[in-house]
Amino acid sequence: MQRTVRKHNNLQENINLIRNPIRQSKATKPTMTAFLSSAFQRKSLHLMREQAHMSDSPHHEPTLSSGLTNNCEASEEAPHRHMSIYDLLSFGIGCTIGSGVFVLAGLTANSYAGPGASISYLFAGLVAAASGLPYAELSAVMPLDGSTYEYAYVSLGEIFAVMASLCQTLEYGGSAAAVARSWGEKFVDWLKGDEFSENDDLAVESALPQWAESFLEPGYGINPMAAIIASICTYLLLWGVRESKFATNLISTIKISLIAFMIIGGFVLSSGVVPDDENNPRPASFSNWNPFIPEEYGLSGILRGSSILFFAFIGFDQVCNLSGETKNPVSDVPRAVILTLLVDAVLYMLAALALTAMVPYDEISLVSGFPRAFGVNGWFWAEKMTAVSGEHLFLLLQFMGLFFTLPYISATLSMGDEK
Repeated sequence: MQRTVRKHNNLQENINLIRNPIRQSKATKPTMTAFLSSAFQRKSLHLMREQAHMSDSPHHEPTLSSGLTNNCEASEEAPHRHMSIYDLLSFGIGCTIGSGVFVLAGLTANSYAGPGASISYLFAGLVAAASGLPYAELSAVMPLDGSTYEYAYVSLGEIFAVMASLCQTLEYGGSAAAVARSWGEKFVDWLKGDEFSENDDLAVESALPQWAESFLEPGYGINPMAAIIASICTYLLLWGVRESKFATNLISTIKISLIAFMIIGGFVLSSGVVPDDENNPRPASFSNWNPFIPEEYGLSGILRGSSILFFAFIGFDQVCNLSGETKNPVSDVPRAVILTLLVDAVLYMLAALALTAMVPYDEISLVSGFPRAFGVNGWFWAEKMTAVSGEHLFLLLQFMGLFFTLPYISATLSMGDEK
């Protein structure tokens, strides 16, 4: 009823302005004042929790420091929550771990810190925790899709929330496009046999017919495989959260298993358990850790390396965008954020130790650390497996994770302050 009266008053005011053009200039100032007042208006925490349908979870007991009690009645429009703590953890790890192992580990060890790259990962993880812990706390108080948008709306105002959501949309959308193009190029190179052109033992001739190459590489900057994989992932996400989370969990499990294999394989090669080839001795040895912090790098190199490795932890904030799909968002989302950072830090540190033990730090490849390390140690099958899986399967999961969160940001942005 109040909305109807408000709309009628606004309509009558517009009619009066049309009939009296002289009053339009006088009405400009109040209108601008109203706009500014609305732009800096903050959303009520109580309204936000109503939009989150907090009462649809019978096990939820609010423990907000503000003393807010959950007196919202259950809504028939409450979302069907499918995601558990395991699903959130798989999603968070799957969206973060990737280039931090396959690219940045070799780059940091070779150019900045040597075997001390594991310490650089530790420092980067501590800095990421300084950002992740506030995310965890805010996600417990404001368990609604939108992440930074909702946090800014409640604490700062609508205009800051819109700016934050636009930046987040640009970040995820631009990153998804870049990942899709990178995946498409690497996939075409793999089909053509150019994946291992730097290694004569693994080089193969292209088996693609001419028409297939013309379709996959039409030129003019067009990447058909990027469009195809984007369409497939979009269809998978439109299929439903339950189905798409199954694919995400599956790929994340494969990713963690492969990284565990790379770490264990590196330590096994370095321990000397596998006998060396007399004609081609393996460089893998724990003696490659000496010196652990090379003199030419020192502590300053470790700190510079940690500034680069911080980006290996980026992506944990995507977990907060799935609060609306989580069965118990108040407890599961913060735990997932913290556990994602913890698991990432442990895996990154172990991976850096394994890589610098397999190959002397100054001989590590800058672009393909682990695959080349397995290759120089004679495990060519492991080189091919890690390169193909790391660059194809993991990039695919990263793209799905970026695409997965975009609709939630848009939906929350369109919701505004409406109940």
